[in-house]
Amino acid sequence: MFGKSIALSSAAASLVMFSSVSYSQPHPENFAGCQGGCDGASRNLSAETEGLYRATRSYNRGLAKLKKQDFTKAARLFESAAKSVPEKAEFNYMAGSSYYFAGEHDLAKTYLMEALAIEGEGAIDSGQREIAEDILRKISES
Repeated sequence: MFGKSIALSSAAASLVMFSSVSYSQPHPENFAGCQGGCDGASRNLSAETEGLYRATRSYNRGLAKLKKQDFTKAARLFESAAKSVPEKAEFNYMAGSSYYFAGEHDLAKTYLMEALAIEGEGAIDSGQREIAEDILRKISES
């Protein structure tokens, strides 16, 4: 039991470090294009761009919750990003991983399987794929 707890703590720490170092994105409100004002009223965005904007905000907020190890809130924010831009596997991967560490294995499985199913430009990288497969294996063993 103690060894399993250490392994999960180690995995959670690596998830936080891995996601915040390698994949954190700039906050949209800090984007150079917003210099001079991003009050929303001056933007003329298409629905697709607006969806990506909202997804990126949710993703960044999820990273902040993940750093505080608030896995449930992080997962919900990543889930929101995944629903806004379902073709971006990283959003699904982060939602699934966070749900796993929050103890919600059914939701974790759903989002991780979705992340693994996405191919092409929006796919997760090989390291994330390996972690997702490992989590799914642990879920099926429990």
